[in-house]
Amino acid sequence: MPSPDSKFIKANGINHHYLDWGDPSLQTVIMVHATGLCSAVWNPIATKLSQTKHVMAFDQRGHGDSDKSDSGNSFELIGEDLASIIETLGESQIYAVGHSSGGIATLIADHLLSGQIAKAMLVETRILDGQGSGGILKKRADQTRRKRTIWENRNTMYEAYRPRDAFKNWTEECFISFIESGTKLLPDGKAQLKCSPEIEASFYEQRENLVLSNYFKDLTAEYKILLGNYPEAQHIDDNDLVYFLNNVPDSSVKSMQIGSHFLPLEHPQVVFEEIEEFFRPANEDTDSMEYNS
Repeated sequence: MPSPDSKFIKANGINHHYLDWGDPSLQTVIMVHATGLCSAVWNPIATKLSQTKHVMAFDQRGHGDSDKSDSGNSFELIGEDLASIIETLGESQIYAVGHSSGGIATLIADHLLSGQIAKAMLVETRILDGQGSGGILKKRADQTRRKRTIWENRNTMYEAYRPRDAFKNWTEECFISFIESGTKLLPDGKAQLKCSPEIEASFYEQRENLVLSNYFKDLTAEYKILLGNYPEAQHIDDNDLVYFLNNVPDSSVKSMQIGSHFLPLEHPQVVFEEIEEFFRPANEDTDSMEYNS
């Protein structure tokens, strides 16, 4: 399969980098990664999806090759960024896929727009108001700030990161995409993280104050939420999630019974199949297609 094109678009005062797969005349799907990652981690899913869709995966502000911003970093701002990107593209009836904070950005963008997002798949996006989670997130922010930012080379970073709990179950393709596209090579050959630990940590700290339910009003997209299977995972009967389902028309949730918070990077084939099925036109013949969930 051909490699994606690397492009930029100016929106909300930020020069946003994105990867572009497929025929622009097809249905557009926008994909947004989680905090600390980059657009290239979507490569296994996007490549397959681009056989029937036009796929655009964006680097969030301060991540990948998108600009850092003097105006700061927040969930509200990445939602505004996505809304501005969609308006700048001038497209309507867009489909969206967001992982974790990428799903939060999608919700906020849908709230701000006037119906341009038709369908949205949220993968391991916690539908939860921030209050009460500060202790865990403060610890995560503190740990993130201690991250090593420069490595002797990408191979050294690979060897150090690969056995860690957060990464050990990622597919090789997803992990290599993160190592190669989440770092920049310095003149001396060393590898530096593109998303600074300070930017990543700032998102964890701000999650405590994000009242996500404020954005449930005026959502117009059809939503499907995929949940992983690990001790801290959100459950179908969680009060915040039930509130979302009861207040957002055409919304549904599915517990995948597999995967951690990094579900799309550990099981990209399974997540691809869920996305493809959710985005398939209702009148399309599916008799010959099988999907494992």
